[in-house]
Amino acid sequence: MNARTRKMLLSLLAALLVVAGLWWRGTRGAVIVETAVVTREDFEDRLSEDARTRVRWHLDVTAPVSGSWTPVALRPADTVHAGALLGTLTSAAQDPATAAQARARVGATGAALAAARAASAEAVLQARDAARLRDRTERLVSAGGVSEEDLERVRTADEAARRQVELTRAQVRSAEFELRAAEAFLSGGAGRAVRLTAPSDGVVLRVDEEHERVVPAGAPLLQLGALGSPEIIVRVLSTDAPRVAVGAALYAIVGRDTLPGHVTRIEPTAHTVRSALGVEEQRVNVVGDLRADSLRLGNDYQLPVQIVLRRLPQQLVIPSGALVRRGDRWSVFVVGDDGQAREQAIELVGRGAERAAIRGLAVGTVVVLYPPAEVGEGVRVRPAGG
Repeated sequence: MNARTRKMLLSLLAALLVVAGLWWRGTRGAVIVETAVVTREDFEDRLSEDARTRVRWHLDVTAPVSGSWTPVALRPADTVHAGALLGTLTSAAQDPATAAQARARVGATGAALAAARAASAEAVLQARDAARLRDRTERLVSAGGVSEEDLERVRTADEAARRQVELTRAQVRSAEFELRAAEAFLSGGAGRAVRLTAPSDGVVLRVDEEHERVVPAGAPLLQLGALGSPEIIVRVLSTDAPRVAVGAALYAIVGRDTLPGHVTRIEPTAHTVRSALGVEEQRVNVVGDLRADSLRLGNDYQLPVQIVLRRLPQQLVIPSGALVRRGDRWSVFVVGDDGQAREQAIELVGRGAERAAIRGLAVGTVVVLYPPAEVGEGVRVRPAGG
């Protein structure tokens, strides 16, 4: 090896040593962290809660009077059609008090039927108004006079009005069924057998009396209902309820699927419930409606739901895990070009379970996720995998 070659090798080795030294100096003591980049996009502030399904219409079939109950062989999940025989009730001997109760039941069920018919007529009128408003809004949208968001709100109201018509008609059929049963027993004497039939198409939700036996008046016999598109009941904290609006979008998570829907009403009264940790909380029932086919869902199923509290277009968005609370203020750790972390105060615009909308940073800024205790002002950090 001549002197010139030896000199070149020594120069190359020295350069490698310099690069290695600089790398070691740059990474010495660096804390490995997860990072994310600030983006600009539409942001949805969502409230995440567990919900339960509830059938829109159900009928509790009870014994109008005491007597011998002979049921038809029905099991939960069996489908029944309007007029199908549910069972036969043979009335026992009636004393004057029982007869008076039967007359009172006829009067009460008659009043309930009148109220159900009035509610159904009102629902039909409201549905007609909602349909006219939807048609008028759709024409205005084509002319550029109404936004797509307003159109979606009007369509949601129209769909809710049509569902209310279906519900009130089912309530009328239920009231008619109860009135017919009450009148049949009032007009008959001891030993009269009355056939109890299904008032409309539905599914057997529960069977209370599976075998033939003598039952007292008012005893539950079975429950019928309609499983198609059940309601979603979300129990939200009373402190969150004022942030939820009727018509707000919601998303129900069913397995790997996300079913869209909207809030139809918010019940006015809160209820005290006990959390899993034993803490008493005030919860308000928020009722939702799924727009997708939900025949897979039965009654009283539990599933996670997200309610959209508000939509904010084109916001600066970061993962919620980057937020750091400092008293009543928020900040994040920003990674500079020199690899050092610097804490920077921000303004929190909205926060969800996974993302947050902020002000005070630029698009493309690198922030630290879930900053460990070792991260502080001026501490050198290195992105994981970098």
